[in-house]
Amino acid sequence: MKLLILGAGAMGSLFAGKLKQNGVDVTIYNRSNNHVEKIQSDGLKIIDKEGVGSTVQLPVLTDPVQVVDTYDLILVFVKTFATENVLDKVLPYITKETPILTLQNGIGNMEKISKLAPEHEVLVGGTWAGASVAEPGTILHRAWGSTFIGAPLANERKNDLLMKIASTFTKSGLETEVAANVQSIIWSKLLVNIAFNGLTAITRLKNGDAIRTQEGKMIVEKLVDETVEIAAKKAIPLLFENPYAECIRLGETDIAMNTSSMLADILHKRKTEIEAINGAIVEEGRKYGINTPYNEMIVNVIKVIEESYRNMVE
Repeated sequence: MKLLILGAGAMGSLFAGKLKQNGVDVTIYNRSNNHVEKIQSDGLKIIDKEGVGSTVQLPVLTDPVQVVDTYDLILVFVKTFATENVLDKVLPYITKETPILTLQNGIGNMEKISKLAPEHEVLVGGTWAGASVAEPGTILHRAWGSTFIGAPLANERKNDLLMKIASTFTKSGLETEVAANVQSIIWSKLLVNIAFNGLTAITRLKNGDAIRTQEGKMIVEKLVDETVEIAAKKAIPLLFENPYAECIRLGETDIAMNTSSMLADILHKRKTEIEAINGAIVEEGRKYGINTPYNEMIVNVIKVIEESYRNMVE
């Protein structure tokens, strides 16, 4: 397969690096920054949980005009609030038949991309793999969870494409399965992000450290319970039989060492995706008359932090 990955952050870099190591033809598109420049000059260094590093050479494009080519798949990893801006820049140079797979955080990404790219096949997924940028050009691979992908109104052609993508990802060390229910993928991934992103960003702890105390576990339980109640109201089946227990299991094992994307944003004083994650649950709660006090508190605290970067005590 020939892939174009939009977004050179930790997750875009992880997927690009792992796929490239398996012989997949991968190109990244991202605005120019220190991380991108380091990859362009020295390659991407991936460090695994044993501390062993490997370097892979990756083409990273920073001008949308350079994107002109024929790709088998566009993989979207940009921040949710940057989706429209990035797609507006690159889509004019891409064949309209090219399918687009979003593995972004939060909800509403599939719908947004479908409106921005109505002639493209839009697929959706959620991943429990995880990584963080240690320094420009270097990422830490810190979570090995599965990736789930799917499509609305699936047919034989879409299923064949999904199976091909899943096989390519899995052979590259990114275990991937095709799920029948798209909303179950989106909401199950949302659930894990809700459990850990805001809490770790506020406490500045890795996922596993945030739930070492009973208080941390209790906050996760409340956040999860609010989300599960809304999912049930919307009749959305989740991938987990016991969502809270699965979040704790993931936090203690698969994603324990991961620095959440929201914590990375806070540490670098960047805009977060809080509105598409905990904020989405607050909005859904208002629609259905369901109280979401824990998610609302997380949203409010993150917004206080975002709006106070210049006043922070170093």
